[in-house]
Order: sequence, then C-alpha cells, then structure tokens
Amino acid sequence: MQATSPFPFGNLSTELVLLIFAHAARPTFVKTGDDVPKNPYASALSLCRVSKVVRRTVLPELLRTILLPEYNNVTAFVRALRMQQVFALQENDLRFDYAGRIDRIWFGQICEPPPQAPVHSSFASSTASERDIDFSLLAPVVLSAPSLALDFESLWLLYGCLESAWSSHVNTNDPIRVPPPWRINNLTLVGEFNRWRPLTSTAEGSAFLASISRLSFLSPARAQTHLLPTYDPCFDDLEHRKYPLPEWMTSVPWESFKHLQTISLVLPRIVLTVAAKTCLSEENVDVELLTLFDPPRSAYWEPKDISAYIESGEGRVVSVGVRTKLGYSPIQFTVSFDWEEAWTCGLLK
Repeated sequence: MQATSPFPFGNLSTELVLLIFAHAARPTFVKTGDDVPKNPYASALSLCRVSKVVRRTVLPELLRTILLPEYNNVTAFVRALRMQQVFALQENDLRFDYAGRIDRIWFGQICEPPPQAPVHSSFASSTASERDIDFSLLAPVVLSAPSLALDFESLWLLYGCLESAWSSHVNTNDPIRVPPPWRINNLTLVGEFNRWRPLTSTAEGSAFLASISRLSFLSPARAQTHLLPTYDPCFDDLEHRKYPLPEWMTSVPWESFKHLQTISLVLPRIVLTVAAKTCLSEENVDVELLTLFDPPRSAYWEPKDISAYIESGEGRVVSVGVRTKLGYSPIQFTVSFDWEEAWTCGLLK
C-alpha cells in the first residue's frame, strides 16, 4: 500500500489558505464524554504561532466568543490586554485591538476576592499589581461585546467595568446626547438571584439596564428532587403548562429595563429524555425555555400562568437539550446544568 502524498498546500491561493486557517481556528465548545477537559481555543492558539499573517487571520475567530469561567481566566485575560497595550505603545507587529472583535463573552461563578491587607512596600511583590483586575483595560473590551452572560456572583465584574467606562464617559462627553460607552444589548444572568441595587442605584447601572433589549435568566444551576423526574410524552399539551412563573420574577426591577423587547427563562419543570442512572453520570436533558415577547413594564406587574402567555401569542416555549451531571442517592436526585456549553453552542437563543 502506497503512502499518501502530502497535500500540495503551496498550490492554493493565499486567500484560500487563510480561509482554511480561519475555519480551522474556530473553537469547538461541545464537550466530549470523557473526563479530560479540552481547551476549545487550542487549535487557534497553535495556529497563532505559525506566522504573523496567520496570527492576524485566526485571532478574530478566537475572540468571537470568550469564556472566562474562573478568576484565574479573568486575570490571564487582563494580562493579555496589558500585553497588547505594550505592543501598541511599541508599534509592535503583534499588536491587536480586542475591542470590537468579541461578539459574546461569558463569566462563570467568580466571587469577588476580599480586599487585601495593607502591605509595606518593602515586602510587596513587584508583580502584585499585575495580578489585580485592571478595569481600565477590561471595560472597553467587555463592554464592546453585544452579548454578555455572567453568573450573579460575578456581577461585581460588570459593576467595575461600568464604573470605569462611565467615569471617563461623563468627563469627556455629554451623557445625554452621546451614546453610552457599551454595545451590550443582550444580557444573560445565570445562577441564584442576587440583589439588583448596585445596578439600580447608580447612574451608570441605570443607564445600562435601560439599554438592554434582550434579557435571559438561566436558573437554577442545580435542581434537587426526592422523586426521579421521568419523560412525559404529554408535556406538549398546554394542560401540562398550567403553572405560574417563578416567584423570583416579581423581584426583578422591570421598570429599569426601558427598552426591553424579549425575556427568556428556563422553566422550573425538568423533563429527562433518558433513563436516570443510579450513579453519578453525565446526560443530556430537555429543559423548557420560555420566551415572552411582551415583557413586564412596571414593578406592579402580575404574572399569569405560562399557558396563558402561550395561548395569547405573548410567549413561546421550546425544548432545549442541556448537558447535565446527574447524581443519585436512595433519597434524592440532583441535576447540575451546564449552562455554559448550552450558551456557547447557541442553544439558548
């Protein structure tokens, strides 16, 4: 058997070669069944080392969707931004403006670190400042993305970005006539619901909420039940949707979302598409995603049954497959949802 000769890559046009590189650099966010975590950006990072031209070709693909699930991912991203700042000052060929290149960005459950105790300058590390999150670098990039998803525990990152961008905005512009310093119009909030006051009590927070046109809620991150949920073939019948919206929706400051067009939320009922196993495992489950086309407009909004929204055409329910980790004990069944994968793969549109 003859060995296959290598593909004559050099015979292709430059434009076609760069298109192939760009396609190969697109991250793959679908997780495999094994336990070994894979970096979705691995191919793009490898191609960045080929040449400067290839690097500038694949970077837009790498930056299109940014995942920052943990605190160390955020600090690493800030270090990359700081490096780009140095490249720009040096007019280095490796400089690349991240702002405006990102379409979507995801922050995982990242709790705000406690304030550091004062340290004498003689004991302070020379690199301590580099480990901090510099919002003057992070804000222009994060706020330039049209779509932002973050856990409620990570709202402090959004506060910091808004405060940094707003302070320079009002100092140099008329905030009434000049558009706000962000492009975000699609906001997704994940996890257990937290207080809204840091956003509703500041000028920048109020302006941000007023600019959101699409709002999504992915909660809870985990569900527990003492009875194993089973697949219900009659679930498409409206009679099975005659239950109210979650109570937490009455605590949302709807009057702050002045330009809101649609809201989406995961319904509390879970329908398994596979038989539950008696050990810890990963499965795909179907969850019901409700979208309302006539969002609440005031704090005095009174929710209706879900079936009423569907029958009137004000709402729509679709079934979405979400990867979960299933845990089972003799008395309790636990479902942990992988909202990150569902969001990055575009399943929650």
